Amino acid sequence: MNEQGTHFWFMAFVGKNTSGLSVQERNGHWTPADDMTRFDAMNEVRRQVIEASPYLADAVLISFDIQPNSL
Repeated sequence: MNEQGTHFWFMAFVGKNTSGLSVQERNGHWTPADDMTRFDAMNEVRRQVIEASPYLADAVLISFDIQPNSL
């Protein structure tokens, strides 16, 4: 198994495209800094998502969750 981050995250966005509205989701695993809050984590993950998918910069973030990546 590949090395994974300590947390699993999920984001959903709604944005406009040529056909109308589009819902996009992104998820992954990540290890936040020890002093990060959930708000800090959301902003940092969102920044990374937008860096990878610039067309989401104007989309509305409608859902965010981050949980420990263990069962």
